[in-house]
Amino acid sequence: SLCETAMPGCSEHQTGLALDVSCPAVSLNLSQAFSETTEGRWLARHAPLYGFIIRYPKGKEHLTKIPAEPWHIRYVTRSLALCLTLTGQVLEEYYACCER
Repeated sequence: SLCETAMPGCSEHQTGLALDVSCPAVSLNLSQAFSETTEGRWLARHAPLYGFIIRYPKGKEHLTKIPAEPWHIRYVTRSLALCLTLTGQVLEEYYACCER
């Protein structure tokens, strides 16, 4: 449905920089419960070390305009991923700072 899927041409997946991750504990579904699994917690802690961020974290929906998706990761480079994670920012906040 359109409520759950981005319009054609509007998905980060089409850039080749984003992907979705799941695990057997949530029946390989894309679920909010993923963030509470061992795999989800590991991903949140370690993704920045490999240049990825949790693109749509809980609590930042007002900035991203996307419901929280703990399974959706995006490559942004290791240095930016670490910076965003340490400061608790999402890309929208980073871009806003760059525009000033």
